[in-house]
Amino acid sequence: MEQKNELLSLMESEDVIETIEKLKKELLQFLNFDELTEDILHRLINRIEVKEDGTPIIHYRFTTPKIE
Repeated sequence: MEQKNELLSLMESEDVIETIEKLKKELLQFLNFDELTEDILHRLINRIEVKEDGTPIIHYRFTTPKIE
């Protein structure tokens, strides 16, 4: 019970709530866009390589979840 109370108080701290709100705003920007801007593209993609045959290799800034 004591651990539960500690975790609950940590969750309610200003820093955690503030961080979650910032993340929420960032995600909403990506979900509600009408036009793909250069800024959005740079936030999502690290670099794009093009092979000799013209096939693109896209390196994203986030990792894809592993399915086990």
